[in-house]
Amino acid sequence: MSVITALRSTPDGRAIRVEKDGAKWLRLPVHLVADLGLSTGQEMDDARVAEIEDIAALERLWEATLRFTVARGRAEREVVRRLRERRATDDQITRLLVRLAANGLADEDVNAHLRVEILSRKDWAERRIQGEMMRVGFDRDLVRRAVGEGLPDDHDEVLLTASIERTGVPSSAADRRRLADRLMRKGLPPAAVRAALQPSAGATDDDVEVSRAPEADELIRQVRRRYPRQGDDQAERRRALGWLARRGVASADVRRILEAAATPE
Repeated sequence: MSVITALRSTPDGRAIRVEKDGAKWLRLPVHLVADLGLSTGQEMDDARVAEIEDIAALERLWEATLRFTVARGRAEREVVRRLRERRATDDQITRLLVRLAANGLADEDVNAHLRVEILSRKDWAERRIQGEMMRVGFDRDLVRRAVGEGLPDDHDEVLLTASIERTGVPSSAADRRRLADRLMRKGLPPAAVRAALQPSAGATDDDVEVSRAPEADELIRQVRRRYPRQGDDQAERRRALGWLARRGVASADVRRILEAAATPE
């Protein structure tokens, strides 16, 4: 037989540290200690110990599930995936999903609409919101409905206009490419982004080259530091190519930068 030898409150008063046979055993919420009827000096057989440990494990998973789901608009598949990552058993997952539903936290339609609201506040465009929601497990038709009901018809247009108003249209081609890349990562249509970032009348190639030169030197320096073997190693060269492409460097400039970086200083 095992004996509960101490029940000690945590400093914040929200949990109880339970000691068994003079050693630390479990940390339980106050309400659970009361529900289980635990008290100092109480004796427990092996079956009772296993039962309490199972209930405690489920409670820890429940607390983690609440932190993951509440006010975040999670898909059920997303919740299941997170629980599996925490090594929850199939039985525990089933019990937790039932508990979520009983607490009104498992309505996919409500969660999908909440997720649209959350992602739109990140300044994401419609296409990226849809892609992210389907990626995490929301049904395609539900996503389309939630996006259609949750976003105004001109959401992308307003987002694009506001984004450019904050920065203005850069004068250099390199800066325009970087801004275009950032806007397209939000999910804005490439054609709309390119049209909105047309250089102002009067800009010249000389203006572009003057502003590009110091940036090219910096890119060459960074490629030398990040990918020192790219001149001889094809795999590393591909990684360097990808790194430059993600920074909006035109394909015509990439080769020149890589060749310059491969040349000893």
